[in-house]
Amino acid sequence: MSETPYDATTDLEATGSGSPGVMAPGPLRTDVVVVGAGLTGVVTAQLLADGGASVVVLDARGARATTTARSTGKLSVLQGTRLARIARHGDEVVRDYLTANFAGLGWLRRTLEDLGVPVENRDDLTVAATPDQVADVDAVLATCARQGLTAQWEEDPPYPARSYGAVRLPGQAQVDPLRMLSALRARLRARGVPVHDGVRVHQVRRRRSGVALRTSRGAILADRVVLATGTPPGRLGGLFLRLEAGRSLLTTWEITDPAALPPGFGETMSITAGSPVRSLRTAGGLLMVGGEGYTVGRERDPARRLAALEEWTRVHLPVDQPRHTWAAQDYTSDTGLPLVGPVVPGDDRVLVATGYAKWGLTNGAAAGLALAGRILGDPVEWGRTFEPWARRPTPRASTAATFAVQTTGWARAATRPTGQRPGAPCVSRVCPHAGAVVRWNEQEQSWDCPAHGSRFEPDGTLIEGPATEDLSRR
Repeated sequence: MSETPYDATTDLEATGSGSPGVMAPGPLRTDVVVVGAGLTGVVTAQLLADGGASVVVLDARGARATTTARSTGKLSVLQGTRLARIARHGDEVVRDYLTANFAGLGWLRRTLEDLGVPVENRDDLTVAATPDQVADVDAVLATCARQGLTAQWEEDPPYPARSYGAVRLPGQAQVDPLRMLSALRARLRARGVPVHDGVRVHQVRRRRSGVALRTSRGAILADRVVLATGTPPGRLGGLFLRLEAGRSLLTTWEITDPAALPPGFGETMSITAGSPVRSLRTAGGLLMVGGEGYTVGRERDPARRLAALEEWTRVHLPVDQPRHTWAAQDYTSDTGLPLVGPVVPGDDRVLVATGYAKWGLTNGAAAGLALAGRILGDPVEWGRTFEPWARRPTPRASTAATFAVQTTGWARAATRPTGQRPGAPCVSRVCPHAGAVVRWNEQEQSWDCPAHGSRFEPDGTLIEGPATEDLSRR
């Protein structure tokens, strides 16, 4: 389905808050601004519009650049070893997490069926690829048993490399994520909800009544703002200190000999229980292989990780050359749970959704249900579990590492304050978000911030992350 790009000739200051094309003087005014038009943003906007709210959706780039479109497209509540890790918060929290994800999965199934977007049923596997991973897989199986899930142990799973057993959960699914997102965006526009691509939010300010946004296309005033951007822009609520930004590598391949795949492989999707991560699924006649994730800006040679992923694929699967190679970015919170709710405790004017830890489809749809319910006065029962301030953050090593990265970077910046790539202007290497020093990523041709995950083009243009401005040019 084709995407309709944002019309750069239309200034937001001259666009009404209702149907596109209605003119009104001064800044745009609306009930709710949803920042970010990935899955969380479009689900939230659709539910709000269905509830009678006037909504405007903004996205800095477009559908293809979203984490949703760059994901594996897995719709699963098993999610590797995530359930066992969450279990440290107690069985009640796991129960709420599963309830939320089943709600998100159910909403997606129903909605995509209405839209005519194919959803392929698959069993999901969490595979022990080494003897050390067996205990982690056992913990997943035990957590599933306590929650009444129909998961089962499989001694010899349909996995192409050596394995030591797996947990199988039936009734999961996979989808083409870009096709899904494009259909949801098209339905929003048909509903009369403006979806503006190419609009970056530079500032979000809480006022006595509502919120004011400063964007690249003008000012917007709203009663509420939903930040569905992967990580909140700027420093709102200090949530950037509680998130770790990760990159994941994905590849697709033509299958040269389908008969060489393990029996039953095509009816499953899988992920290993530990490092090195290998995530597998079929995708429209192709094989998708993902893994080799790393913290943004802290991997000195991302190319070696891609080479490792490609070598493993050639050794264990009947393939020749990769068709596509890309990376996706997502965030993990210090509680291990999604953070969905007020960015500042007790203030519902600015709401956020982040921290999906690379499982953003069922979680993203669930977050949309929670956010819309909260705004419309019909909150979901499990929503409290995911509020950013519902439980005390757990200190972790990454916090100390981030501080070390920043202080080391500042010292280095004193002697190497700028960077330049061939054909691009000389730019400051100091990230405008919090002052850490960016590093050059040769594999993706970008400047990456090792502190909080902001990324920039060779010429300093902002790509993504909590930064709201470009690297300054020298």
